[in-house]
Amino acid sequence: MTSRSVRFILVCEGSADIALVAHLQSLLVYCGASEVTGTAVALSSIRRSLEGPTSAIGDKIATLLSIEPDPDLWFIHRDADNGDYEVRLAEIEEGAVEAGLESDWVPVIPVRETEAWILLDEAAIRRVAGSPKGRRPLELPKLSQLENVSDPKKALEEALCTASGCQGNRLKRFRKRLGELRRILLEQLPVGGYLEEVPVGGYLEEVPAWCRLKQSVEEFVNRPAV
Repeated sequence: MTSRSVRFILVCEGSADIALVAHLQSLLVYCGASEVTGTAVALSSIRRSLEGPTSAIGDKIATLLSIEPDPDLWFIHRDADNGDYEVRLAEIEEGAVEAGLESDWVPVIPVRETEAWILLDEAAIRRVAGSPKGRRPLELPKLSQLENVSDPKKALEEALCTASGCQGNRLKRFRKRLGELRRILLEQLPVGGYLEEVPVGGYLEEVPAWCRLKQSVEEFVNRPAV
């Protein structure tokens, strides 16, 4: 394994997904990088009208290249949504080519949404909902079914509301905090070898989409730097 320092940029879909930066830093170190620094930019924050045949993601990557031309690695995040992994991967590849991206890049493609990864940790959901010892069933998916959940964001919101035990006006006020709680949960993703405690639902490393991400990072770290 070749130890190397890495500076990366995460291009993510929304501002809450910036919380993935810390996990990507840990993943790079875990895979053998000697020193890692990373930043993130949300696609939703880039306001630029499309011109010609360039796709939305290609246009936005091109905009970022004019600001940050030379990181060692780009992480490009896109939820699979109602498509599949290969569809999103092809979209990212096309955008990278259109933007003239020459640096190494790695796709970050949760299936179907980043919220699916959060659903793995029941204890964390109960904790951030303010009822760590609660016993109300949250109807969370099993690990083997995690990537088949049709609307992970809705499932997460329902689980948080159920876990909170709030009703009436208290529930209305609680719902206003769902975005904040999602960000907190994303910061606490159960990413396997980096945590001492094993979550009840299992490690994120057991989820196919995360395994693909880890494999891509390992290949990058072990590839000799040019």
